[in-house]
Amino acid sequence: MKKTAIALILIVTGLGIASAQGMMGQGPYGYGYGPQGGQASQPTPVAKSVDGKLAFQGEYVVLQAKDKAYFIHMPRFYYYAYTDGIKAGADVHVDGYEIAAIPGSDKATIMVTKATINGKTYDFTASFGRGRGGMMGGYGQGGMMGGYGRGRR
Repeated sequence: MKKTAIALILIVTGLGIASAQGMMGQGPYGYGYGPQGGQASQPTPVAKSVDGKLAFQGEYVVLQAKDKAYFIHMPRFYYYAYTDGIKAGADVHVDGYEIAAIPGSDKATIMVTKATINGKTYDFTASFGRGRGGMMGGYGQGGMMGGYGRGRR
């Protein structure tokens, strides 16, 4: 009886330890974080300046240039769209960094540092100055929980 109980505890403990380990090809924090399973690290973002028309694909903001379409990552875009009356078809000029297309998409993404929409200029260099800050501050500056726009301190 004791041998069976000890064997069962060892089996359950071994399964727990084995399942707690990451799967092959998975980064230390799950899929999508850092180099995975022999892949090279992500390429460095490339500085780019693009002119075109504003469009929407579902809930995503798209810049339709003459030769190519890009997803646009612009901080607080929908706030500016609402307060400044930005609509589809608006003339847009963006400066920023082009990053690789998300899996399953043919469009690259531009992280906007400066945008001119219908003649009004928006400057986001503080948001992406030393890195692309995330929701919790990331490795740069800004972010919901560690940068500008914070409430009480």
